[in-house]
Amino acid sequence: MYALTDFLQWMGTALLQPFWFPVVIWTIVAIPVILFLRRKDSWQPVYQYHSRVALLLALPLGIIGSYGVEALGQLLVSSEGATAKLIVIQNPIVVSAAPATPTFWQTLSSPMLWIGFFSTLFILGALYHLCKLGVNAIQLKQIGQQLSFSRLKQMDEPYIPSGDKKFQHINPLIAFSAQASVPFTYGWLKTRIVIPAELKTDPEKTAMAVRHELMHIKHRDFLLNGVLMVVKALFWFHPLSHYLYRSSQEYREITCDGQVLADTQFSRKRYANLLFELAEREYQNSNLAMSMAVNPSSLKKRIQVMSTQNISTATFRSSFLLTLATATLVVLTISCSDLSSDDGITNTEFQEAQSQLNLQADKDQPLYIINGEIISENEVDAPNALSRLKSEYISSVNILKGQDATDAYGNSGQNGVVKIQLHEGIDVQTVLSDLKPASASKVNPNSKAQEDFFVAVEQMPRLIGGLGELQTKINYPEEAREAGDQGRVIIRFIVNEEGEVENPEIIRGVSESLDQEALRVVKQAKFKPGRQRGQPVRVQYSLPMIFRLAGSGDGSDEQSASSASDENEKRVNSLDEVAVVGYTQLESPEVETSQMTLQDVKASKIGTLTGKVISTKDNTPLAGANVVIAGTSKGSSTDQNGKFSIPGLNQGTHSLTVSYVGYQPSEGTVTIE
Repeated sequence: MYALTDFLQWMGTALLQPFWFPVVIWTIVAIPVILFLRRKDSWQPVYQYHSRVALLLALPLGIIGSYGVEALGQLLVSSEGATAKLIVIQNPIVVSAAPATPTFWQTLSSPMLWIGFFSTLFILGALYHLCKLGVNAIQLKQIGQQLSFSRLKQMDEPYIPSGDKKFQHINPLIAFSAQASVPFTYGWLKTRIVIPAELKTDPEKTAMAVRHELMHIKHRDFLLNGVLMVVKALFWFHPLSHYLYRSSQEYREITCDGQVLADTQFSRKRYANLLFELAEREYQNSNLAMSMAVNPSSLKKRIQVMSTQNISTATFRSSFLLTLATATLVVLTISCSDLSSDDGITNTEFQEAQSQLNLQADKDQPLYIINGEIISENEVDAPNALSRLKSEYISSVNILKGQDATDAYGNSGQNGVVKIQLHEGIDVQTVLSDLKPASASKVNPNSKAQEDFFVAVEQMPRLIGGLGELQTKINYPEEAREAGDQGRVIIRFIVNEEGEVENPEIIRGVSESLDQEALRVVKQAKFKPGRQRGQPVRVQYSLPMIFRLAGSGDGSDEQSASSASDENEKRVNSLDEVAVVGYTQLESPEVETSQMTLQDVKASKIGTLTGKVISTKDNTPLAGANVVIAGTSKGSSTDQNGKFSIPGLNQGTHSLTVSYVGYQPSEGTVTIE
């Protein structure tokens, strides 16, 4: 049962933003457009037809366009010369005293589960309707095998006047069938027209029917109708897709009627009588075929339009251009819309707390600066050296590129600057060996090396379902409750190319039961793989989990964002909270919950913001604190002296947000004149 609910929650999370959000945007746009078209019923039928077709096609094109816009945005971000920062985002999650394993009814309350449930039903329905289209295609092939076709221009009866230039390049196959109740057309590369055998005795009726079907062939309506039917099958659950397809069929036939009657050789009355005669017959051929007969309920409108409107054949080009512009606008509206939240990390947006790192792939090496010391090229001679640094050494990483790098370091920074700040007690010589290429004799080509992973990539892995979904799987072991075990467990693992967790290990434990529970939960996590230069890669992570029992006097691991109610505080040995404080590549430092503040914040005339972050408890600088410009992706991590620098800011007032593990967030504002 839980495997099914996990799958449905994953399905809901995976389809919410890329599929359902564009569908909602399209619906919001389509409703007023449809109402406008209904009010403009006096418009030329060709405008009505093309508008409905364009609006229906905008639905799948908008979804495809949203992917394209996202890919383009990633390409632009990876190629721009802005400073990329490694920023750790604090996102504590608190679990109540109730058992962490969700009950069946608690699982049913998850919105993602229901989104996944209906998504699964809709996918199954789409497969069913696509199979029906396949059956229709087989029916058309069987019809063709049973009939004897001839070229239209080789028929004894001249159904096309010899001087008619509109159809001089059109010579479809035609057959008369006793089984056909109405004329219809099918096929794209080899188009076929099927006419009821009884019409053959009336050359005028046959000529009108053939002329109508030739209009479908000229407009390539069979191909377009097939595309629209696929769209309707994929979005079978949406009532507007059915309405747009049905009404576009109606106006398509009216458009062909008008072009047939533009030829003065046909009588409007005789043509209307033919339509009335065909409307009374039951149409039993494949839905993929183009039939001259449509629903009898639309017959009145077709005859009325023929009687009251002079349908011009010269409006096709203007109608197409106008509709193309409108459809493009609708597609761009859907593609450029984004589902985001300013209040924190959403289930679909949860990602590793780092800015994108775009390491250079060419032979020119960047300038490495470790703890303020410039590393020479003969000490670092591999383009992906940074990816081999042991994560436990690193406190923060800043990457400067383009103008920012050359402004700060001159010509030495023309290939980029990688600034690495190490933890206290770690010297430069300790890590230099990690920057050198690995010895070829130590590499087994048939197996992955132990350190074959990245600690920073262009597109970090994303946890499917977010921290909220992972939280529901955490349970406080009964053995740990009875023993009073509590504290912080830190698990380090690899997210592989398939988004699966590999080699989870405890790098800081509390007790056997808590350690095993943390490992169990981490093994169930599913990620969207990280990518470097467009390829999925292995990325190292670590996850801290805080286990705490209510009523305990030990507050070393408490988070300021969580508190227990008075009632829960009286329940000794009951689970008060399990806090998942976020994903980092490094072990989270243990610090007491306290406050911090900004100091010496200054802004230069060229838009570079500098300052210092200190602890209010003892006025000591905080190394590794994250300073972010609110509402942007610009930020920095403080060095060992607590100092930070953020270049490239525009004039105006900017809000700063400072975060650090175990400290209450701090905020401030600065004005650049």
